[in-house]
Amino acid sequence: MIKALKYVGMLMLAVIGLTACSPEEFEGPNQAGVPTIDQANVQVSVDQLTNQVTFVMDNKECYPIWMIPSGKNVVYSTVNGLQRIFATAGDYTIEYRIGNRNGISQATGTATFHIDNTIFNFDQYYNLLAGGSKGTGTSKVWRIANKEPGHMGCGPSGTTGLEWWSAGPNDKQNNGVYDDRVTFTSDGDYTYDPGEGGTTYVNYGCKVFSGYTGYSEDFSMPSSAMTTTYSFSVEGDNLYLELPAGTLFPYIPNDEQYNNPKFLVESMTSTQMQLVYDNGSIAWHYILTCGDEGFNGYNSDSEFNLWKKAKVNARFWYATPDWQQREDPDFTMDGVNYTFFFSTATTQQWQAQCFLETDIVTTADKNYDFSAHFKSNVDIKGVTVKLFQTGDDGLAYFVKNIDLKAYEEYVFYVADMPGIDMSAVSLVLDFGGCPENSEVSVTRVDFQEHAADGIIAPDVEDTTVYDYNSEMNLWRTMVDATGNYTTSFYYAPGWSQISDPGFAMDGGVYTIDLPVATTDTWQAQVHIISTIPGEADTEYDFSCKLTSNTNIGNVTVKLTDVNSDGNYFMTEGVALNAYEEVQVKFPKRKLTEGAADALKLVLDFGGNPDGTQVTVKDIVLQKTAQ
Repeated sequence: MIKALKYVGMLMLAVIGLTACSPEEFEGPNQAGVPTIDQANVQVSVDQLTNQVTFVMDNKECYPIWMIPSGKNVVYSTVNGLQRIFATAGDYTIEYRIGNRNGISQATGTATFHIDNTIFNFDQYYNLLAGGSKGTGTSKVWRIANKEPGHMGCGPSGTTGLEWWSAGPNDKQNNGVYDDRVTFTSDGDYTYDPGEGGTTYVNYGCKVFSGYTGYSEDFSMPSSAMTTTYSFSVEGDNLYLELPAGTLFPYIPNDEQYNNPKFLVESMTSTQMQLVYDNGSIAWHYILTCGDEGFNGYNSDSEFNLWKKAKVNARFWYATPDWQQREDPDFTMDGVNYTFFFSTATTQQWQAQCFLETDIVTTADKNYDFSAHFKSNVDIKGVTVKLFQTGDDGLAYFVKNIDLKAYEEYVFYVADMPGIDMSAVSLVLDFGGCPENSEVSVTRVDFQEHAADGIIAPDVEDTTVYDYNSEMNLWRTMVDATGNYTTSFYYAPGWSQISDPGFAMDGGVYTIDLPVATTDTWQAQVHIISTIPGEADTEYDFSCKLTSNTNIGNVTVKLTDVNSDGNYFMTEGVALNAYEEVQVKFPKRKLTEGAADALKLVLDFGGNPDGTQVTVKDIVLQKTAQ
């Protein structure tokens, strides 16, 4: 549901709503801490081709309050990096203030800029919107930019429409708005398509649609595709995008927008535009994009989602940095959506394990797909995602490690997996290494027979050439050909260290003998330590081939800094089936924390049976070809 709070004054809302520049512990406003206008460092840049002006205040401790002239009115915005199109040539002066949670500067500052040309024709906007000059027959398909903060929002009339509510990434993913598409042609045609869901998202206050009144929540209304026209217009300094009365749009917030869909074009590039609809009482903000959508996972709401039908039991193993188990993390579960909260930091993998155990049964005569959406409020490196047989760590569909960046959604998927006979499937998620107060959502979990919902994941082919004999292969020239490496081991069945495993290298083929079984990850570690330096901000490709005489459910492959396990190119888990060669490929990877004096390859075979022998060969490490 989208609701607007009562307008109590623009500047007061700015003080209440934007507090990121203040200390973590806040005991109330401090008059001495109110910023002064001389603390603002304002930069204004103008794109004279599109008349688009960008306003930035370079002061991370505070936020701006822009006062943008708009005809006889003033538009307020607290967006740092605000973009605005000015339609008329001339010299402009805008005022601004600076604020933090202690208050707003009493004085105002001014910034000036010049617009070279008045907008008399709209050819550049047809190019941006539809991909070509007017009448050339080109078109572009746009959608709500669901991953952008503020892709939908509302605020007081006379603002940019984000002050009362601003949608976070995928905030409305369950409301049928993100699959809607709008197409603009350079011939002036506009087509609205309600997408696979076949619905239009409507504010509960709308009365214009027959049979859809009296709602207390926003609703999705069945609708059909429609084609009409669009046009540009200029009023004063403002550029508008106009649609005919009764035109559908991905969201209908009020009767006025439906009856008179005239949008202020706040900004426009070749891949993104920001529109504002203002009916005099409330302003609504939209960000649309025509950029690459990427794969968004499988349809977790479909009847084919095995996870949706399953009984799910959650259990945890949450430990201190010295491996003492502590109280379980806070946890919520809503269908196929899960939230985890870790109040205390961990330092190592497997110290924040979350098991989701199901009654799903799979068979070897079918293939399967899996996807889930991850989002964290903090950076967490090396999150482990493993789908396996309950009670048998060695029998797994996959073991993957992913890095989460704060507030950036990560769509995880594995497609077309050969089936395994499993009596009960479990998903283990490990957030070991998480900072304190980490909150992670794992949503839209989907596990299905391959392509059952009709969605096919894109085939992302790695075209990188991994030539072991190439002179560009740093591992061959600096390790295998010279023998210039050292080793270290941690071989500890039951976590009691025993004699090192057997190890030999001959002609670039490494042989590792593990006579005694282990049960857990990191109980059979092999470190091959090189003298190869790793450059900062440089992309590298890595590959190797592994073969085992036994099944090992999770082999960890990690290329990292000898001085810091947290500075690595990649860390990944792969499953080995007896006598089947597996090639591991990692193209275009950078060190996570910067330059390394030397690199080491860490291989862990924890979970190996008795009498395991593994060969590792054709190790390739090269700088990515430019």
